[in-house]
Amino acid sequence: MGTTIKIRNCNCIADADIHLEENALNIKYGANGTGKSTVCKAIFAKASDDAEKMAKLRPYGIEENDEEHQPDVAEMPYSNVRVFDETYINSYLFQGASFLENSYKVFLHSDKCEQLKEEINVLLAKLQNIFEENEDVKELYGFLPKYFDTIKFSNGKIQKRGGVGEFLKGNGGGFENYSEIKSYSPFYENRDMGTVSKWAKWRNDGIKQMNGESCPFCTHHMESDKIIKENEIISKVFKSSALSTASAVLEYLQDAVEAGYIDVSAVEAMQEYIGNKSKEDALFSELQQLAIETNYLLTKINRIVSFRPMNVTHEQLQIIENSLDEMVIESRQLMKFYTTELIKQLVETIYNNVEELKKNTGKLKGLFVQHEKKLEELIANRKEDINQFFTLAGFPYNFVIKGDGENKAISYLVPTDMTEQDRVLKPEEHLSWGERNAFSLVMFMFQAISENADLIVLDDPITSFDKDKKFAIIRRLFDNKKDSFKGKTVLMLTHEIQPVIDYIYGDFFKKYGLETSVDARLIQKEEGSVKEYQIEKADLLNSVELAKKIAQDDAYNMAVRVVNLRKYVEMTDSNFSISSIYEVLSNIIHGRTEPINKDGAVLEDNILSEGCNALSKFLGNGTYEDIVNELTKEKLMLLIDGDDTYSKIIAIRLLFERYDGLLIKLRRKYPAACKFVNETNHIENDYIFQLNPFKFFEIPDIYINELEDFISGQPEFA
Repeated sequence: MGTTIKIRNCNCIADADIHLEENALNIKYGANGTGKSTVCKAIFAKASDDAEKMAKLRPYGIEENDEEHQPDVAEMPYSNVRVFDETYINSYLFQGASFLENSYKVFLHSDKCEQLKEEINVLLAKLQNIFEENEDVKELYGFLPKYFDTIKFSNGKIQKRGGVGEFLKGNGGGFENYSEIKSYSPFYENRDMGTVSKWAKWRNDGIKQMNGESCPFCTHHMESDKIIKENEIISKVFKSSALSTASAVLEYLQDAVEAGYIDVSAVEAMQEYIGNKSKEDALFSELQQLAIETNYLLTKINRIVSFRPMNVTHEQLQIIENSLDEMVIESRQLMKFYTTELIKQLVETIYNNVEELKKNTGKLKGLFVQHEKKLEELIANRKEDINQFFTLAGFPYNFVIKGDGENKAISYLVPTDMTEQDRVLKPEEHLSWGERNAFSLVMFMFQAISENADLIVLDDPITSFDKDKKFAIIRRLFDNKKDSFKGKTVLMLTHEIQPVIDYIYGDFFKKYGLETSVDARLIQKEEGSVKEYQIEKADLLNSVELAKKIAQDDAYNMAVRVVNLRKYVEMTDSNFSISSIYEVLSNIIHGRTEPINKDGAVLEDNILSEGCNALSKFLGNGTYEDIVNELTKEKLMLLIDGDDTYSKIIAIRLLFERYDGLLIKLRRKYPAACKFVNETNHIENDYIFQLNPFKFFEIPDIYINELEDFISGQPEFA
């Protein structure tokens, strides 16, 4: 099963269809300049929905308002893409005192730990919500502070100041005790104290509004002596501060009775003391007891509503248990006022909830213990895992990781045979470039796994490593028995054929028991389009056998056969330069109708005869002249004009052999193109294997264009 990502108008890529096999290692092998890095950037910009990054891929010369040619990536099913490249190393690794900014997340990610943490969070949420869902608790919590808005209560006592002090002295009530205001009895007899208190305050305030001896309401004449006496008593006894206090206290009590918090008999008892100077101590005792009970309830409920266990740590569990005990409301502390059935039910509900919470905190402790144990195992396994990798890769360091508080960890390196006190404080300065890259790649693996990436992109990840490190890295990246890229969709972009040889021809993964399948493809640019060609095992041929096979196959043109025969001789004869067959081949390649030796003299007959006999085993029984006639300038020019790129480059190289100094001129003008031409003519690398050039021939378009341009401008080819 596979998917094809369509990339359009990104940098130098007009279009590219990048095929990816799911849950496999997808190798895209191509020369520098093919567009591999652009493919990587385009995929990442699309996955991260980063319009700014995508806009930076706009081809040169394309205007922002040219909608038809804007960068675009389509049909990409991946949304969580992680990319390993030089930017990753410089931006994410070696941050601060630890290797990674979040070592805990990268190294200690575990499905089991995550499951335990989720169970812990569920229990914590239950602890959190068990009181938040109780409306009665919320309403009582909002009601109780109203009492202290009037009565100042601190250090366990009511403060006898201001209105409270006047209220305690008998003011603010007791109107029936004054005969001078008997005429006002309809306003205070048989009426509730809250209403009477409000009236008294109003009457007291009205003194300031009187003018002369006329009633301010009916304008009737009032007896001046009488009204003056009434006003003196009212002003003296019913002071504004006392009236306000009495009104607020009685209003609180009445509201509490209506809400079902306070028993009405307790209110009636207090009313008997209001306005009676001789009952100051008794009234104080009542107000004090109400304050004590209110404060006790408010303190308990405040602990309940402020209970926030969601971020609790293991160390704080004991504190939670203590906090739960402090939430329990003791009924004997509510002896007089808060004795209603509603309060009793609320007290019982809180008690039951606290007991249930205690049971859950016991479970919570168990989960924390399991989580810590699993974390310790994970830390030990990670250390062993990475240090085993270090040993295989030849790193002279030990890896250390330690927990650093709740959901935190630090990691660092210690040089082999040294103590942790000698740890590497600046790894970016102490590690070699290869060590940094190799270590970074394995760290990237852990991070990509912890972030559950659905596509992992490796941009030329192992190019610079020696074979031991390459083995250790790839073996670890796809290990079947550990957290790795197994089962992940991985895209590896590389300009080296060695990974293709190792993983396709060499069956590296099968050989070492790795289950990840491998899909390898050559990518090359053809007139702005990036094309892919799948590479099968049969396409990777032994260079020696391939050269011999091509030389012997008369289906190929003579130019290709002769050049491959010379390669075969170079690879199989350590003394090829003095062999007769090589002498004859050199003359044929130079197009000489009269063969010469190295000194410029006519080639000896015995050497010519011996060389031609050797040639016949590969090229058939044609004569020297027959072969040279197959390589004339005219026939080589026909190959240059043909569609086969491999034959075209060989023909160009053979033409250069005919004219002294022409190859030097090419090297000066187009040195990179000259490299490709030379590699078709001689063995210039250490690889035993190469791709079949008729099926896979790699040369950027620009170099083909340069070569053809150069040929067309030379008078020798006119």
